[in-house]
Amino acid sequence: MSDDVPPIDSPETLPGWHMPWPSFDVDWRKAALVVVDMQNYGCNPDLGVARMLALRYPEIAAYYVARLTGTVIPNARRLLAAFRAARRPVAFTRHGPLLPDGSDMIARRRRRDAESSTSTNTPVLWHRGTPEHAIIDALAPGADELVIDKNTSSAFNSTGIEWLLRNQGIETLVVVGMATDMCVESTARDAADRGFNVIIVDDAAATFFARHHRDALSGFARVFGQVWTTQRVLDALARAPRGGA
Repeated sequence: MSDDVPPIDSPETLPGWHMPWPSFDVDWRKAALVVVDMQNYGCNPDLGVARMLALRYPEIAAYYVARLTGTVIPNARRLLAAFRAARRPVAFTRHGPLLPDGSDMIARRRRRDAESSTSTNTPVLWHRGTPEHAIIDALAPGADELVIDKNTSSAFNSTGIEWLLRNQGIETLVVVGMATDMCVESTARDAADRGFNVIIVDDAAATFFARHHRDALSGFARVFGQVWTTQRVLDALARAPRGGA
C-alpha cells in the first residue's frame, strides 16, 4: 500500500491561511513523553489485531507493520531513551477493558468488539492482564514511570492522567503511539483543551492507513498543537537545561 499522500498541513503548505497556527514556547524542564497504547494487541505482529491484519488484509498489514517496526518503534525508543537520560517524566497508557467481561466499556465499544470477534475471530481490545494488553517489550516501562490503564480512546476521559501530570509540574506533552487517528489524536486534543502544550511526533505514530495518519495530524496541527519529527524533538531536548521543573 502506497504511503504517497500529501504532506501534513503547515504554514508552508497553506500560505496565507487566515487562522493563526498553534504556537507556544516549550520549557523542556516541564515536558513529559506520553506513549499511547503501544501494546502487544496492536504493535506486536504476532498477536492481536496486527496478526489478524496479516491473515485477512495483507496489503494493509504490509504498510502498517512495516511502519511500526521500521519507523515508529525505533523512533519511540530513541525518544524514550532521550527523556530518560534528561530525567524527564514518561507516562504510558494502555487501552482496553479493565474487567474481563468488558462491562466497564461504553456500549458502542462493546458492540464494536463483539462485531469484530464475530467477523474476524479477533476482538478489537483485550482486557487488563492479558498478554495482548501489555506494552511491547521494546518499550517496556521503567519502575519509576507511570502506566495508566484507560477504557476510552482519550486518556483524559477515563483516568486521572491530567492530575498526575500536573502534580509533576508538566506543561508540555510529547505524544507518540498508536493509533494516530484514534487514541493518539483523541488524547492529544483533550490535552490541548485542558491547557497543555501538545506535540505529536509524526514519525513515532502509526495507524492502519497512511491517509488517515496524515489527515489526523493535519487537523491537529491547524487547531490544537504542533507536529514535529523525532529528530526535532531530540535536538530541542539536547539543547535544553537538565533537571527538574
